Amino acid sequence: MKMTTALRMLALAAASAVGCGGTAASGGASGAAGHAGTVGAGTGGSTTGRGAAGGAGAASSGNAGTGGSAGAAGSLPTGGTSGVFSCTPGVEQLIITDCGYPTTTANRLTSTTFNENDVLRAIRPAGSWPNGIVQMFYNDEHALTLGVHRVVVKSSSGTTMTDYPVTPLATDPSSATDPQTGTNALAGDESGLDPSLRPMWPALFLTDITADPANRAGDWQMGGRPAAPNAIFGSWKGAIRTVDNTKSPATVSITPDADPAKNNWDLPGGDPVPTGLANEGFGAEARWNVSMVPGHSYRLQVLVHDGDQNKGGGDSGEACVLFCAGGSCGSEGCDSTGAGGSGSEPQCPGGFTACGPGGVDPTACPSGTVCANGCCLVYIN
Repeated sequence: MKMTTALRMLALAAASAVGCGGTAASGGASGAAGHAGTVGAGTGGSTTGRGAAGGAGAASSGNAGTGGSAGAAGSLPTGGTSGVFSCTPGVEQLIITDCGYPTTTANRLTSTTFNENDVLRAIRPAGSWPNGIVQMFYNDEHALTLGVHRVVVKSSSGTTMTDYPVTPLATDPSSATDPQTGTNALAGDESGLDPSLRPMWPALFLTDITADPANRAGDWQMGGRPAAPNAIFGSWKGAIRTVDNTKSPATVSITPDADPAKNNWDLPGGDPVPTGLANEGFGAEARWNVSMVPGHSYRLQVLVHDGDQNKGGGDSGEACVLFCAGGSCGSEGCDSTGAGGSGSEPQCPGGFTACGPGGVDPTACPSGTVCANGCCLVYIN
């Protein structure tokens, strides 16, 4: 992903995080695991070089923060096109980075284009061992697609329709914990993936990069397993997947439902929206709970689909941040593996090989398949 407007807006969304080497403000912003306030970007500072010291953190909603000293860089550092940047172990900090894709490799997924990165307005991780929080803020001219609620399959013998639960928008706007995201099948006509094998539901991919800052093993492109959100706030809708087996080859199309009324940035029950984010009418926050090891560094990748889906392969956006979890283990030790703990993860269908973290090496997937979402799946696109 290039250094687009979305990434620049991510740099404005540093509430709950500190500058590189900085200290967090005291207080307790909602959903920020005991941290409040934002660290100033640093007058004259840039996202890549060393700027002047940042100012005191502005108070978040809830208890006012007492401020925070700026990091050495004077701003949130960025990882550059390589997507690699070293965190400072033991210091809670947020580093904005592009995901490093698309790129041409033997792995065909790395060249997949994400043409709606700007809908991901901010990703905000916070917390420390054992529980972290990842907040993703979405905004676009169409409501967020939460998942596929109906699959229509056409064949020579007729048409079948199968419905899957997607948490309804009870009010507009609304909120829900443990939202249902429709079909999460990873293969076959009833799949909940787009034609490029990306989850149609908002998905978090997590990689522990403590031992290797360049590690991307948990990315979608590398076969990482998608985690569904633990909570959703704002506005969203479902979609219908149509599979036409009367054509050769079979065709697949995904049509989102009609948009609800615009809610702008009204997120009832959600976290405070970072300042400076653009508004195109439909806002949402998805939140994930993750398990962390104190002092470890993590690469967080989020994938979403907008409510349009009129481009080849599906309108999807991705964004990445690196996060160092603060905190330390007590005398009881550290029990968390740091391998996840987020919302539900789909399982490989029968007859499909598990790959990536916890499975075979992605390069060992059978011919004609690719390691996506933790399984060796048939790749058609």
